[in-house]
Amino acid sequence: MNPRWSILLAALLGVSCSINHKSSALVITKVVLGTAQTDPGPPPVTFCKYDPASTEFSFAQIDPTANTGGTMGVVVENNLIDPSTLNPGLRTNSATFHPHQAVADYEVIGGSTLTQQLIPVSGSIPSGGSGAVLVPFFSPVPATLLSGEIRVSFWIEGRLDDGSDVRTSQREYIFVTCSGGASCNSPCL
Repeated sequence: MNPRWSILLAALLGVSCSINHKSSALVITKVVLGTAQTDPGPPPVTFCKYDPASTEFSFAQIDPTANTGGTMGVVVENNLIDPSTLNPGLRTNSATFHPHQAVADYEVIGGSTLTQQLIPVSGSIPSGGSGAVLVPFFSPVPATLLSGEIRVSFWIEGRLDDGSDVRTSQREYIFVTCSGGASCNSPCL
């Protein structure tokens, strides 16, 4: 084979898997709402659990006066193949995804927009697995600045064990502001 064609084929293969640090193998599949659970203790402690297997919750309601951060579980599916089976000499899995920030654009429907807000996150999603990355959507942007229906377009950036910088697919989610904790859908939001 002509060496130029080999180089071109290798370049095209590399571009097909990742463009500008976007990985088609790291997919945001859904956004889930946390459920409050209580550990009887002593002392009793209430915490929120974000189950990646739960059904996606549409139009989460957030109370701007509470300003609790608006944390949702963003379920990321890591479709990268474990390379340790391909190279028995190294025997390491370098495809674990470690998210470090979400990048979000906020748009009040019929109103203002805030772009490129950085939200710190953490976690670890092994190759071939999925998990919920906890994203406090209204931590950098207080919900008191926004009201009504809020469209958030976001992705999650992170690093693989081999040092590659990657990001997930982009996703949109809609929040609706509400008043009074009783009319909102979850104490975890």
